[in-house]
Amino acid sequence: MSSYWLVHSGIAVAGRTPRRVRDVLASTVTSATYVGWRSKRLATRENMGKVLGLDASHAMVRRTAFRSWSNYGRTAASLICLPFLDMADVDARTTDLTEGMSWQECLAAAMAPGRGTIITTGHFGSWDLAGAIAAQQVPLSAIADTFKDPRLNSLLQGHRRDKNVDIIPASGAPRRVMEELLAGRVVAILVDRPVTARRGVEVTFFGHKTHVPAGAAAMAVKSGAAVMPGYVWYAPNNRYYLRAFPPMFPRPVSDETERLHEVQRLTQYMFSCQEEVVRRCPPQWFMFRRFWPSDVEPVVADPVQARSA
Repeated sequence: MSSYWLVHSGIAVAGRTPRRVRDVLASTVTSATYVGWRSKRLATRENMGKVLGLDASHAMVRRTAFRSWSNYGRTAASLICLPFLDMADVDARTTDLTEGMSWQECLAAAMAPGRGTIITTGHFGSWDLAGAIAAQQVPLSAIADTFKDPRLNSLLQGHRRDKNVDIIPASGAPRRVMEELLAGRVVAILVDRPVTARRGVEVTFFGHKTHVPAGAAAMAVKSGAAVMPGYVWYAPNNRYYLRAFPPMFPRPVSDETERLHEVQRLTQYMFSCQEEVVRRCPPQWFMFRRFWPSDVEPVVADPVQARSA
């Protein structure tokens, strides 16, 4: 059976399955993947060690890494279950943790100059739910990877579009993003992806240097669009937390040196904001590849693998 029919059947079953049962089933699958996939297990522990400030072999780090994969099942299932979400009910169960103003006021401030807004977020909590919430307020487009099977891609991207989130395929995205921004609209981008120094910009994240894509900041500088980080994640008792940050506006630049400095400043702001929310709930950060690949610290031997040898 193709992946399309598996997902199609899963959606039909999900619509008739209680939320708690769906979450348990999805978490069981991703937890088993964590146990069986050694390289991802080690990478996740290494990342969580940086986040928690502990050695990757520490018991708390191992527990947090496992919980991250367990929580990821719930987040992965959220895309499949988007059609069944009642957004009025979601709004009623969402607590806004934005400081000093509401998240809607943050967004209005970002939009005020009329030069568009880039909402930056990460692989944290539920980015699909975050997009659906924001799209209730403004026309929203989001950059997303496409699925190889065109039928599967149409099905799952359709779930996002049903929640008023237009999709910009990641391949060839910059041109379309610039069109959206120059028209004064909003684009959402997941920014937490490690890249090589040659391809990215350096930031400090949890006290360690790493390189991340410069695209979001570069497009903000080029278009004049505001950058506004925002996140939604799961809270106890079937509720949600939302945290938006004040918009940061790019400064005018007159040469390449100033442009590079501005790109770095904006990108660091994005990751300083993400660090704040990840600190609140590390098990909801889903980073399963080494995020600090330039570090020379050795990967700690995996106790599970050692016991099975």
